[in-house]
Amino acid sequence: MNEMSLAVGGLAAALLLVVLYMAVRDRETSRKLAMLERSIDTLNQELFALEKKMEETRRQLLEELMKFELQERQEGVESAEVALRKELRPFTLQLQQLQEQVDAIREELGERVEKLDGKVRQVAFASDHAAIDEQKILQLHAQGMDAESIAKQLRLGKGEVELVLKFSKIHA
Repeated sequence: MNEMSLAVGGLAAALLLVVLYMAVRDRETSRKLAMLERSIDTLNQELFALEKKMEETRRQLLEELMKFELQERQEGVESAEVALRKELRPFTLQLQQLQEQVDAIREELGERVEKLDGKVRQVAFASDHAAIDEQKILQLHAQGMDAESIAKQLRLGKGEVELVLKFSKIHA
């Protein structure tokens, strides 16, 4: 009866270690995803502000055009056309500059989204990479290396190496 309770206790401890290991991994992944979401939200807010500014500039340009149409009727067709071109030149230049800024920001946002996509892929790769680390740990242990040496060689924590070795002994 005592051996049975020891075996059940050992199995419960191993199960607890597995659950803790999974919880730590899940928390780290959730933290990284939250950072990515915040970055994307910030980028969307910046884009919204720029679009709002462009809309305001377009509205101002329309108002100026209406003013110049009134001047044209009052001063005659030729003088109004010349004045309109002179007056619209700064607005046209400003609109071109705004369009260049928006294009640059869109390009930057595209690059940021690509970087974020790469980081998401790295998070996914990290979980695949863990299985490869476990295989390397088991191979090196089979060659007679101790946990500390394996940890140094694979640049992992000693506790992680010991945990993998304990899990492998349970499954064996």
